[in-house]
Amino acid sequence: MKIRILTLLIGCNACLSVAALDLSLKECRELALQNDEDMHIAQNRVAQADLDKGIAKTGYLPKFDINGGAFYLTPNPSMGSTMDIQMRGVYMAGISLMQPVYTGGKIITGNKLASIGSEVSRYQLDATRMDIIADAEKSYWMYVAVLSKIDMINSYILQLDSIYSYTKTAYELGLTTRLSLERVESRRSELDYRLRQAQSGADICRMALCRIIGVDEFTPIVPTESLDNMSHSENSFAGIDNRPELLMSQKNIDVKKLDVKMVLSDFLPLVGLQLGWNAFGNMKMTSYTPLQDGTMYPFSQTIDYRGFVGAVSVSIPVFHWGEGYRKVKKAKIEVENATLSFERNRKLMELQARQAYSNYIDGYDLIVTATKALDEAQNNLTSITDQYRSGLMTLTDLLEAQAQWQTSYANLIEAKTQYKINEVDYLRNVGLLE
Repeated sequence: MKIRILTLLIGCNACLSVAALDLSLKECRELALQNDEDMHIAQNRVAQADLDKGIAKTGYLPKFDINGGAFYLTPNPSMGSTMDIQMRGVYMAGISLMQPVYTGGKIITGNKLASIGSEVSRYQLDATRMDIIADAEKSYWMYVAVLSKIDMINSYILQLDSIYSYTKTAYELGLTTRLSLERVESRRSELDYRLRQAQSGADICRMALCRIIGVDEFTPIVPTESLDNMSHSENSFAGIDNRPELLMSQKNIDVKKLDVKMVLSDFLPLVGLQLGWNAFGNMKMTSYTPLQDGTMYPFSQTIDYRGFVGAVSVSIPVFHWGEGYRKVKKAKIEVENATLSFERNRKLMELQARQAYSNYIDGYDLIVTATKALDEAQNNLTSITDQYRSGLMTLTDLLEAQAQWQTSYANLIEAKTQYKINEVDYLRNVGLLE
């Protein structure tokens, strides 16, 4: 671990001014969820869907409105040759209550659609959450894998340095040739090149992980998890009933069925009730009235009104040239299309999940095989190293044994990394990544 931390700090000089972050897998997931924009958008959509649900419920309730106005009209309008109406400063005001009585089921259907929308937004939130966790875990294990390879190369270098020291001593004593020493030096240079490549790869993986968890790209990260002591539970295939995308696809069928009822409601009777109180005043009417002697006598009257009003409105669609029949039929076809899409998506998701499960099971078998190969390579290397120091094996045999050990070690790292990725993919495909 000390070698790993030192390598990280040397690999990126800019990181030296930033405190190192010890990061567990759990912390990685939490930071990714906290800092991902898509997660915040999905949470906002849940809040919006809940607001829509509340809005839909208000459809059952009466609507209260206050209205008022004032008029100033000049010149005065005339009604005949002797009557004028003065509308300078005429006012009107009122309070109204409107209560839907029957809307063809539109309010009930709207509430059901809003409830489904709220459920779907939560399924989408679950799907987004799983995607973020999957990306974070994969990035975490990729970074751990590159660091493990750096450790492996450093261990290889230490072995080679020991062989170089032994070979140099043998050369100085005249027990071997200069060519043997140069071969070790060449292999050492090759390892330096591989180490630089691995360090560059680790820096790229670190920056990608920094982006996912929302920290500065120069932050040194020290994973607290490792690829050692991996456990495996070979449970039976879990199925896809918990996958959010499948649940959303199922809800889409319910939405289309409710759309049929919503379309049908447009062609059913509508009944509404309206109650109110109105005030009207300051309208003056001027005119002339004849007296007994025939003289025209002027008079004026102010018109004011205060009172309650009630009304019931009924609208019954009668004939629309088959518009309702065609719209309902079209909506029913949408239900059929949604059902077909659900069956297609279900089959595809089932196939993806079973393939992911197969990869998950096979991945652990590869770990077992790679572990066995590494044990054999380690035993072989130990034996050949001892025999080389005893003069019973050539330098070529030793270098080949070291190369085989390095290949087996790298294969085991890749097998363990791929297993963790396969595990994440499987849990994501069956909707159990939490």
